[in-house]
Amino acid sequence: MRAAAGSVLASGLTAGTLSCGAQNGQTASDGLKAADDVRKIPTQCQGCGANRCGIYVYVKDGRVWKVEGNPKTYNNAGTVCPRGHAYIKELYNPDRIKQPLKRTAEGKYEPVSWEQAFSEISAKLNLIIMDNGPQPVFWLQYPMANMPLAFRFMHALGSPNTVTHGSTCFTARNAAFNATCGGLPDNDLKNSRYIILVGRNPAGGVKLQQIRDIADAKRQGARLVVLDPRHSETAAIADDWIAVKPATDLAFLLAMLNVIIEEGLYDHQFVGEHTVGFDSLRDSIVTYPPEWAEKICDIPKETIYRIAREFASRKPRALIHRGYHGGYGSGYYNSFQTARAVAILNAVIGNYEQVGGLFLPLKPTLGELEKGGHPAPPIPDIEKADGSGVPGRYPAGSYSDGISHAIPELALTGKLKAGFVCHTNPVRTNPNPSRVIAGYKKLELLVTIDCVMSETAALSHYVLPESFFLERDDHIDTVHSGPVGQLTMVQQVVKPMYDTKPLLDIITGLSKGLGIGKYFNFTMDELNTLRLKPFGVTLDELKKEGVIEVGPRWSEGLLKHFKTPSGKIELYSSQLQAWGLDPLPLWQAPLVSPAPSDKNSFRLIHGKQAVHTHAMTANNPDLMQLSSRYDMIRLWINRQRAEAIGIEDGDTVVVSSDIGKGSVRVRLTDGLHPSAVWMPSGYGIFSKYLKTAYGKGINYNDFLNTYFDPAVGHAMCNEIIVRVEKA
Repeated sequence: MRAAAGSVLASGLTAGTLSCGAQNGQTASDGLKAADDVRKIPTQCQGCGANRCGIYVYVKDGRVWKVEGNPKTYNNAGTVCPRGHAYIKELYNPDRIKQPLKRTAEGKYEPVSWEQAFSEISAKLNLIIMDNGPQPVFWLQYPMANMPLAFRFMHALGSPNTVTHGSTCFTARNAAFNATCGGLPDNDLKNSRYIILVGRNPAGGVKLQQIRDIADAKRQGARLVVLDPRHSETAAIADDWIAVKPATDLAFLLAMLNVIIEEGLYDHQFVGEHTVGFDSLRDSIVTYPPEWAEKICDIPKETIYRIAREFASRKPRALIHRGYHGGYGSGYYNSFQTARAVAILNAVIGNYEQVGGLFLPLKPTLGELEKGGHPAPPIPDIEKADGSGVPGRYPAGSYSDGISHAIPELALTGKLKAGFVCHTNPVRTNPNPSRVIAGYKKLELLVTIDCVMSETAALSHYVLPESFFLERDDHIDTVHSGPVGQLTMVQQVVKPMYDTKPLLDIITGLSKGLGIGKYFNFTMDELNTLRLKPFGVTLDELKKEGVIEVGPRWSEGLLKHFKTPSGKIELYSSQLQAWGLDPLPLWQAPLVSPAPSDKNSFRLIHGKQAVHTHAMTANNPDLMQLSSRYDMIRLWINRQRAEAIGIEDGDTVVVSSDIGKGSVRVRLTDGLHPSAVWMPSGYGIFSKYLKTAYGKGINYNDFLNTYFDPAVGHAMCNEIIVRVEKA
């Protein structure tokens, strides 16, 4: 298991000609021509949406030659993952969209000019707004640095419906930490002496700095505990792999709280000075001893006692990782309460704002366009159509993220009539694709802004090709983790190959026909110059360096007050109580469970592989070659369960749920809880325009019903029961 994980990572790091040569130590000076006409230009990798890694791109004779890490960036510290190496070659992928496209009455696509596309889209949208007002218009985008442009555009139209993919990824986690400590903390992994990962796999999700920090911590004597149904790449280096039953992490965590509080192992001073609601928590937690939890989560009570005591004994230099998607980002009916339990466990051992614990990162505040004479449009005084952040609907939901998988439902009922989808692909990445397709087809106007003809683009009335990230400048970004604030940006390194435009130019072109051009009368350089003004940093300096540190560096105990109603960490949340939600973390059973009497019944869970980002990189020839070479497109199944139903390693099986059916080869393993099967995400592409990825593998969304959890509205992505049978 450990060797296999390592070989894939190692092979990925040397994949393709673009990774030839030393990772660092090149002598070509930044932005200047060397003897061989090579330019080394700093920019920000876009091979995933989460890391914002700083990179140097080498350009030779006008073409991209190779990439290496920028050592100044916190998130990657000079390294580049397999996705980063391979994704820059998407610049030359023949499947790229090369000019604006319009769908004909026959369902085909014909090239049109930018002027025609802008004119027709604006005219259609104006008619929709005239008849219905701006409320039925939405903008869905992967939340990259240029997301503020989308907010500005939508607010100028008068619509609040700006949405990200968060409801299928992280919104339960964010909402829980917001309710507990007023923000999303970071993890001081390097200095921790006891690290617990709950369904988190930074080696598979490829968080380069976190992998390095965990390795450094272990070298200094830290203990690593991985609570995960699957023996992941990160579990391979753990001191304890705890194969918890899927959907029951909450029971394990509640039992840990029980032990720590009942045995007096918590940090009495920190709890007394910096938290509210401890007495209520202590009263409620008595019902969750390890003897109760072991029957639910399939972990012996002795193990729970041991982990709880070890964790508390290392306080405050111990932490439970804040998580991401994994065990509680948007996975289960109880994900919100699971994330609350994680936030509270960290609090009772007093690790907030402590070395080796959790801390609130010091994110720089960028300058405003208003200071340069560019007034912001008013924020619409109407509720979001999806109900996120609305009392009585999804009160803990995020206004900025919304609920992406609600869009098809709202379109089918006529509450949404027009939309823009930018740099994301909901038809492939949202649950129940047949219903998603039906919803998006119902829209009177659908415009996709992307570089490739995704499944969503292939349904759109218009497809507007955004310039690839190596061909454009983007909005200044603030690296959103780490002990010090950093500024970085996507910077153009080569000229556009085709008739494409950066997002600001697309929005500006649309705004003129919509009567909102006054809000977009600036260039990207003007915008970024104003964003940098508070820091005394010039745009030329940032373009030269690629990354610049700004603001104070985090230090222990820096934060004295938390952004909660009480100014303290809220173990008992009066805000949640006011919204009609449980103010304390209480046990909630999963929404669905495998049928005990059916030997072919399993819970379907999923996760990342180190060579892919969602469905975005599936069409990359180098990365798909790695998937094929190492036979990675397989469904994992527990060996004993498989043998009991006559399935052997490498067999093709039929996977079916009440909404979907598909075939895939299986990998038998001892590294998976017997109640589950595990599917790698990112496959199952069905857009025929994406020739490399088309038809390879299946996707968990094909089997997932459309669900909305009652607190946040997230998708409950692992609440899937499937039957697995030999084909």
